[in-house]
Amino acid sequence: MRGVISFAEIMAIATYLKVYEDGFVEKNYQNGHSFSFKLRKSGLDSTYLHFIDGKILFLSEKNEIDGRKNAIPIENSYISKIAQLGTDRILLLEGSKTLVIELMGGGNLFILKDGVIEFAMKPGKRSGKVLSVGEEYEPPKYIDLRSRDFDWETAVRTSSGDPIRTLAVRLGLSKYAEEIDCALGHVFSDNSTVLENMGKIREKVSDIYRGAEEGKIYLYKDDFFVWRSFCRPEEPDVLGVKEGLLEVYRRGEFETGSKAEAIRRNVEKMNAEMEKFRKTGEYIKGHLPEIEEILSNWKDLDQKVYEVDFEREKVSFVKEGMNIELDVNKTSGQNANDYFEMSKRIKERLAKVKLEPEEQKKQVELKKVKRVFSNYRWFINSDGNLVIAGKDAETNDSVVKKYLGEKDLYFHADIHGAPSVVMKVVNQVSEKGIEEAAKFAWCMSKAWNAKFGNGSVYYVTRSQVSKTPESGEFLARGAWIIRGKKNYVTHLELELAVGFQKYENRDYVVAAPPSSMSGRRVIIVPGEKREETVAGISEFLGVEKESIYPVLPPGTWSIRERLES
Repeated sequence: MRGVISFAEIMAIATYLKVYEDGFVEKNYQNGHSFSFKLRKSGLDSTYLHFIDGKILFLSEKNEIDGRKNAIPIENSYISKIAQLGTDRILLLEGSKTLVIELMGGGNLFILKDGVIEFAMKPGKRSGKVLSVGEEYEPPKYIDLRSRDFDWETAVRTSSGDPIRTLAVRLGLSKYAEEIDCALGHVFSDNSTVLENMGKIREKVSDIYRGAEEGKIYLYKDDFFVWRSFCRPEEPDVLGVKEGLLEVYRRGEFETGSKAEAIRRNVEKMNAEMEKFRKTGEYIKGHLPEIEEILSNWKDLDQKVYEVDFEREKVSFVKEGMNIELDVNKTSGQNANDYFEMSKRIKERLAKVKLEPEEQKKQVELKKVKRVFSNYRWFINSDGNLVIAGKDAETNDSVVKKYLGEKDLYFHADIHGAPSVVMKVVNQVSEKGIEEAAKFAWCMSKAWNAKFGNGSVYYVTRSQVSKTPESGEFLARGAWIIRGKKNYVTHLELELAVGFQKYENRDYVVAAPPSSMSGRRVIIVPGEKREETVAGISEFLGVEKESIYPVLPPGTWSIRERLES
C-alpha cells in the first residue's frame, strides 16, 4: 500500500482523540525519528499515538516502537485541547506543554512550553528564521478550507498547475483531488472547469469532513480513505480509524513481508528518484541563461506560471513534465549541481544495497519481450482484428499508406494531437470491436495527458481517406483529408490494460482496452507517475521495463488495479 496520510485522516485522528482532552500525555518513546506517546484519561483505556519517520500517524492499544522511554520533555503533561491546525496536515495536543506534529515537508515534531521550543525532531525554517530549541515556535502557512477568509476561487485562478494538481496543492486536498475528479465524472479539463464546478467541489469536501468525523477508514489494495473510493471498483475493508490506520502502518509503506520485498520497493523508489534528480539537473544545465533570469527576477515572476514560496525563498515551475524547484539564493549552476549531487548520493546508497538471493534471482528472471510493429502502437480487438496506430507525424502517414486496405477502417480521435488508427478487417466487425478501436484511438491521443474523459472518435472507410486537399488548402505532415459521413463513437473513458496478446503465435506486451484483454494484466489510468508505474507493471508482468515504455500512451500514468486473470 502506497497511500499517504492526508488532511482528512489527520481530521479523523483529531476527532477520535478528542475524548482525551483533560487527560495526560503520560509517557513517550523515541527511536530515531519515530515517536510514541501514551495518552491517559480517567475512565478511559489508554491509547498510543505514533508518529513514524515523519510520514505516518496512527493509533494503537500498545506501543509499536522500541525506543528510549521519556526521551523528550512531555511526560505527565496535561492535555487541554486536541486539534488540527486549519484543515492541513498538522496535529496539536495543547496543554501545560504543546505537542506539534507536522506531516508536510518530510515531517517534524516540536514540544513547546509557553510557545518556546523545548524539543525539535529536526531544525525547521520559517520566514528565514531557524526553529530550534530555545526559539519561539512559528506555525507554518497552512490551509483552512473551513475559514471564511480562505479564498477558494483565487487559489484556483492563481495556479499554473493542471486541475488535479491545483486541487491537491492549492486547496490542500492531496489524494482526494483525484477522488473528487472521479466522483464528478472527470469533468476537469483545465482550471476554468474547476471554477465552474466549485459548488460541487465544496459539497464533496463537506462529504470528506463527514467521513473523517464518522471515524472510518476504507482500506484498498493501494490506498486508504475516510470514504468509499470513487476511483476504485473493488470492495474495501472498512475499519475504525484506530484499527484502520494501524493496519495501514502494518500493510503500507512500512508493510510486513520479506526483507527482500522491502529492499526491492526501496530500490525502485531510489532509482526513480535518482533519475528524476539527474534529468532536472540536465535541464537546468541546458538552460542556464533562462534559469538565471528566473532567479534574478524571482520576486516579480508571473504567479500563473511560477509558484513562489517567499518563506522558503524557493521558486517552482513545471517544464517538460518535471517539477523544478530552485533556491533563489544560489546561481543556476549551483542549483543544477545540487540536483546532480542528490542523484549522486542516491547512486552511492544504491551501490551499498544488498539484495537477498531470491530477489537477485527474481530480477534476473525478468524477461525481455520481443517487439513487432516497433514503430507503432497496436493490439488485437475482441473480434480478432489487428488495430494499429501511428506515434508521430511520420508514422501517422506510414500507418495509413502501409496498412489501410480497401476493407479496413480508419479511426481518429476528435481532438488535435491524435494518431491515425487503422483496423485491419479480417474477421467480422462487431460494435464491441469498433468501440475498442475507438477507445484505443482516444487513449493514445493527447487526451490522455490532458485527462480528458468522455471522448469522441470517428471512423470511416478507406475510400473516404485522402491525401489530396481542396484547392488552396494546406495539409500538414501526418494529416489526412476525410470526405463524406463520419461515424462517431462517444463517451470514451481513459483507461487501458497492459498485458500480453498473441500475434502469429508469439506473446507480446501491449496496452489495449480492458475488454479486449484477459490473463495477467495491469489497469492503468492517467496519473502523475512514470518510473514508479513502469516499475510496478514490469514487476507484475515479469518483463523488463524496456518492454513496457513503448506501448504506453503519451504522458504519465498510474496503476488502478492489478488482475491475475
